[in-house]
This record gives sequence, structure tokens and C-alpha cells, in this order.
Amino acid sequence: MNTQQPAPPPSTGDAPPSSVANRYGAPKRGLSRRRKIVMIVAGLVLAIIAAGVVAWWNIKPYSSKDVAFDITSDTSANVTIQLEKKPSDTVACNLRVMNESYAVVGWETVTFDASEGSGRQTIIKDFDLRTESLGVTGGVTTCWVVD
Repeated sequence: MNTQQPAPPPSTGDAPPSSVANRYGAPKRGLSRRRKIVMIVAGLVLAIIAAGVVAWWNIKPYSSKDVAFDITSDTSANVTIQLEKKPSDTVACNLRVMNESYAVVGWETVTFDASEGSGRQTIIKDFDLRTESLGVTGGVTTCWVVD
């Protein structure tokens, strides 16, 4: 009595495609070339708009910078600043003098009044500041438009 069972058919290693599709669903189709181009162009347009908005928000109606300073004595200093602004704006700026330890030893708020004209106006002006002790540097810290 020989009870041999027949050998299974040789396997090719590939399952029938219908069984994979039945189990996991049909494969997803990729994006068409046209849809990819539309998405890329839309992304670029949004990036350009976002960059423009950020640039617009960062535009100040004024700019200020230090031109010079002179420590005239133990109790005074002279600070020269440059301010660019629209003539119609009134701008206030804080000036300070610091000692060698970076402590503020002199402080003043100055105001540039509105005037006639259009475009941008450049003003270079000297200010004498009193100090509590000997300063080593001076300049403008912040400016703002006064309402």
C-alpha cells in the first residue's frame, strides 16, 4: 500500500493579479501631467503672493541711522542721526548715550515734525544730551510715527 499524495503544482511566486486587487484594491492612478503643472504653477503663485505680503508688511514709513557721536565732557555728549521720512509724518526717536559697561547714562526723546512736500525727506541733525557719567558711545535706538 503506497499512499503517496500527488505533488502540488510548481509555484511561480506570483499570485494572480486579481487576488491582490481584491485584497488591497486597485492601484492608485498617478497625477496627470497637466494636473502636476497646474499644482506647481499654483504653488509658485501663492509663494510669490506670500513674499509680496511679507515685504509690504516690513516697509516702514521711515528709516533712521547713526551718523556720528562726540563725547564732549563727563556730563554731555553730542549725537548726530539721519532720519528719512514722509514729509507728512511726525516721527519721534529715542536717543541714548552708553558707558563702557553698556549702561545707559543719557537718554532723550526727540520729535521731527511734519512738513510740506512729497516723496521722502532726509534730515540730518545734531542733538546735545546730558549724561550722568562719562559715555563712550551714542546713537538712535528706536523711532516711531506719532499719530
